[in-house]
Amino acid sequence: MKSFSFIVMIALIVILSADFLLAWNVKHTLQALVENSPLIVIGKVLQVTSTVETEKEREVIYTYATIETESLLNGELDEPALTVKMLGGNVGNKGCWSEEWIPFKRDEEILIFLHSENKTNNIWKMKSISGKLSVVSINGIRYFDCSMLRTDEVSQYYPNPYFEQKVIIDRINDYLLAKKGGK
Repeated sequence: MKSFSFIVMIALIVILSADFLLAWNVKHTLQALVENSPLIVIGKVLQVTSTVETEKEREVIYTYATIETESLLNGELDEPALTVKMLGGNVGNKGCWSEEWIPFKRDEEILIFLHSENKTNNIWKMKSISGKLSVVSINGIRYFDCSMLRTDEVSQYYPNPYFEQKVIIDRINDYLLAKKGGK
């Protein structure tokens, strides 16, 4: 019986550790993203580049996406553009995969939830797979692709993961107001 309890305890530790280590892949609700992101921006991807950098005597690849800000929903920026840094990407015949790498496409319009990586150089990072919502145009109407949000956020609209831009912005503003002690 003691050995069974020991095995169960070890299994729980492994499961809980794995959950912590895989936190990047945990989908979040829109509300959680708003409450935990110091910078929320709607913008357009101007450029995407990957570079090989040396870290602790080994080469790693980082991808940098330059975003032109169209709307600043939360936080402050000193410049109209910012850079998002992600581990992973391809440079020539070298590649580095990371679960933290999310594809960005030039001219793509996005809603993004960010955290400061290097404020001096205006470099930001995402902390969740839910941190980027792409803009999709359907019949001339702008929607956000919310398929990477936690299911309970979009379940009332299932199976359609697209929310009109106005709906998402109104929700974000409501969450921000509640965070500041309003509503």
